Amino acid sequence: MAKKIPPDMAELSVYVDKKLKLQFKLACTAQEKPMSEVVGLLMKQWLEIQATSPESEPKRVKTAAKTEETNVERFRQP
Repeated sequence: MAKKIPPDMAELSVYVDKKLKLQFKLACTAQEKPMSEVVGLLMKQWLEIQATSPESEPKRVKTAAKTEETNVERFRQP
């Protein structure tokens, strides 16, 4: 049976170091917070920092839904 995802949510799958994932899971469990809630909060905080970072000029990126301003330089490997 497929997972039931709430209508206003999307599934996100990422690869991280096993030790980092275990530490994260233990910390979330100790605070009785779902990992997805903490990841969502961290993503919001990261996006807020990116929006206020003067490091480079934002560029326009075409998306399926609309054209959004985003800092594409952050996603490039050095």
